[in-house]
Order: sequence, then structure tokens, then C-alpha cells
Amino acid sequence: MSISARIIFGASATWLSRGVSIVLGLTILPVLFRHLPKEELGLWLLLGQSWAAMGILDFGLTITLTRRIALAKGKSGTNPDAPLSSETVGEIADLVASGRRIYYFLAAGVFLLSWAAGFLYLRDLHPLGVSYQTVWIAWTILCASQSLNLLAAIWDCLLLGIGYVGWDALVASFASAVTLSVQIVVVLLGGRLIALACVATAGAVVARYLTRWLAYRRRPELFVRGGRWNRDLLQGVPGLAFRAWLTAAGTALVFSTDQFFIASSKGTESIPAFRAAYILVHNITVLAVTFGLASSVFISHLWQAGDLNGVRRLVERNTRLGLLIMLCGFAFLMSIGRQLFDLWLGQGNFVGFGVLLIFLIYETLEAQSYIISTSSRATNDEAFALSSIAAGLLKVALALILMRYFGLVGLALGTLVALLVTNHWYTVFRGLRRLQIPFFQYVYDVVGPSLAWAALALAASYGTALLLSERSPLQRVIAVASATGVIFVAACACLVLTKQERVVIRVRIAALVSCISPGR
Repeated sequence: MSISARIIFGASATWLSRGVSIVLGLTILPVLFRHLPKEELGLWLLLGQSWAAMGILDFGLTITLTRRIALAKGKSGTNPDAPLSSETVGEIADLVASGRRIYYFLAAGVFLLSWAAGFLYLRDLHPLGVSYQTVWIAWTILCASQSLNLLAAIWDCLLLGIGYVGWDALVASFASAVTLSVQIVVVLLGGRLIALACVATAGAVVARYLTRWLAYRRRPELFVRGGRWNRDLLQGVPGLAFRAWLTAAGTALVFSTDQFFIASSKGTESIPAFRAAYILVHNITVLAVTFGLASSVFISHLWQAGDLNGVRRLVERNTRLGLLIMLCGFAFLMSIGRQLFDLWLGQGNFVGFGVLLIFLIYETLEAQSYIISTSSRATNDEAFALSSIAAGLLKVALALILMRYFGLVGLALGTLVALLVTNHWYTVFRGLRRLQIPFFQYVYDVVGPSLAWAALALAASYGTALLLSERSPLQRVIAVASATGVIFVAACACLVLTKQERVVIRVRIAALVSCISPGR
């Protein structure tokens, strides 16, 4: 399987995984809204988001170790199907064995640290109708779940590093589908916080064993050969991992602290509407950066082999696609957002166009920054720690000030301003320079055409919404989504696909039509 085919498979698997999570997530939210008291729902979203934020407590080891394995794989060539040399097998086996030992210590430390952090914060909340004992038990279970997730990270590192992009996403998709489906059933049967936390932990256990089994099936020689603790191979890893952790910590401060500000100033009952809007926009971002994320391992392989033209082609293509997804999503939500939220969550749960607009602006810029910075970091360049930490600290300061005067709009605005003056310009500037892509060439080839298609998408979606203003909300949402989708497909055909790929697609479509209508 070629690099392009593996990237497409990895991105498709990630999209499938995220699609399953989005569909089930969008399904479980209305169930939670209708079957849990609003304050208890706010507590679950608070605990769940805090639990997700604990992912940074791997202290940067996962991304660094994956990159080391990818660079070791690159020594055996850029061909994903090339056999691994004896030297590469031994190096990867030692990296896995060393990583496993470190992860065991990290898992224990994460449990203790996250539980203690929860104690310091949760004791100051005053949840009406929910006992402190219930909150503490649920949080303890979620902490254990995060530790189990961390133990499984070594197998994700192995699969991704040697080029099996997407398989981890398929495992995550299966585990997520089972977990969210069971959580929906649990809530419908009357389950509350503790039951939801137990289901999340069971899902983590399933994911861990499935990932290890898959790693063994893909590369059994790495298990047969075995590995040992190798301090020489870990040289430089602590410094790179620490900088990667600082980058993740800054990102967590920016994107994972909103619920704390809302809970402290307005109460947990104000979290759901704000959080639901952000989840919807962020899910679009996740889809937009998928190809960039799936390509990072192969960028490492190409960089190790000195193929800079291959690196540039991947980065520019991924960024065009990411921007098109975000900008078309922007056009759709700004044209029909209120009707969509009313259909999805019921009347009165739309956070407002002001907050939604700010979410869309900074998430679009974040998608661009993430694709470029991920590509740059794949070359063993951890250069974004200081800007990320600065963004996180500035976000906290601005949120404290702006939320006092402008409420939820001020909270979202604080995130936007913090990112604009730090990460959103620096990651693009620094990343493009590292990847040797001229800035003005990038603007001309990527940003300009994407904005032109975005303007067309906005005109089509808003015009469709106006023309069908007398129709039912569901009909309007479907029509606007269809109009935006047509523009998106046309834009991808022009900006993302190569001439050869367009020809192949036309031939396959023609063959499919002839099979469906053989008499014509």
C-alpha cells in the first residue's frame, strides 16, 4: 500500500471513528438533556471534560515516542511496505520495551495527581441535588479510566510509528461506539454519574486489549524479538517530551478550562448550551485536521529520507482540505445555526450567534495552525511550547476579565484574542519556515483559493436559507447542508485532488453508472 493510500485509509478510519463518536455523541446529548437534571448534566460535562484534559499527563511521551519509532522506521526506507531491517526491528523493540516501563510509572502518577487535583477543585463546588459522595466516586472511577488509557498508549505509538495509520482509530471507534451506546442505555434506564463513569472505564479496558492484540497481529516480529530497557535510545527524549508536554498543557489551558470559569461564575447549569455549541464546532475541526494528523508519520519518513518536495506536497494539500472543511462548516452554521440547535437539543438551548461566530473563527485558525505545527513537529522539531503556554496563560487572564463584563461572549472572546496574539500567527510562521515553504507562496496557493470558495459557500448557504424561509426547520437544514456540500465537493475537486485523481474518479463513476444502468 502506497503512502497516499495509507494516508487515505488512516484519514478514512479516523473520520469513521470520529463520525461514530459524533453521531453517538450528538445522540447522547439530547438523551442527557432530557433525562438528567440540568445541574447534574453540567456536572457530568464538567467531570468528562476535566477527565479528557488529563490526557496531557503523559508529559509529552506519546507524541515523542511515536516520532522516534517513525524515524527508526524511516531508516528502512520510505516505502511503507518495505521489510524492516534487523537494526530497525531491534531499535523499535527496545523503544517499546523502554516506553512500557515508563508508562507504568506514569499511569500510577496520573491517577494520584488527577485525583488530588479533583479534590482541590470539586470541594469548592456546591452541587444542589447531587451528593458529594456521588461526585467523588464518579471522579475516582474516571481517574482510573484515564490511567488505563495511558497504559494502552504504547501500542498506539507502535502502530502509528511504523505506518499503520488508522488502525488505532478503528479500535477507538469500536470502543467509543460500544461505550456511548451503553451510556445511552444506562441513562434511559435511570443511571446517573457513577454508572456513566463505570461504562467509560470499561470502554478504556476494552480499547487497551484490542490495541495490543492488533499491534501483535501487524508486527509479530517485534514481540518475538523482544526488547530491553535502552537508555541510549532515549537520549534527547526527556527534553523533547517536556516541550511537547508544555505545548499540550498550553493547549489544555486554552481549550479545556471554559467549564471551570462558567461553573465558578454562573453555575454548572450554564455549561450545557455553551459546551454543546463548542462540541459541534470542534467536531468539524477534528474532521478538518484528520489528513494532517494521518500524514505526520509519513512526513517523518520523508523527512528522514530527505524528500522535501514530498513533505511540501503533503502539507499544502492537507491545509487546503482542512481550510475548506472549516470554512464550509462556517458558512453552514452561520446560515442555519439556530434552527439546527433547536432541532438537535430543543428550544432554548442555542448559545447565540455571537459565541458561535467566535468559536468558528478561532477553530478555523486552529485547524490551520494544527496541521502546519503537526507537520513541523513530525520532523523532530518541538518549537511551540512557549507560544502555547503563553496562549494558555493569556486565555486565563482574559477570561477572568472579559467574562465579568461580557459573560459567555467574553469567555469565548478571551480564547480568540489569546490565540491570535500567540499560536495562530507563530505556528504558521515557524512551521512554514521549518518545512521550507515560502509564506507568500502558501498564501497564494492555499489561503487565497480557500477563502474564494468559502465566499461562494456562504452565498449559497445563506441564499438557500432565505429562499426556504417559509419551510420547516428540518427542510431548511437539509437544503442548506446540501447546497454547502455541493460547493465543498466542487472546491475539493479543484483544490485538493490532482488531475490524475480527478480522471480516476470520473472513470470509476462512469463505470458505476454503467453497472447500475447497463441498458443505456
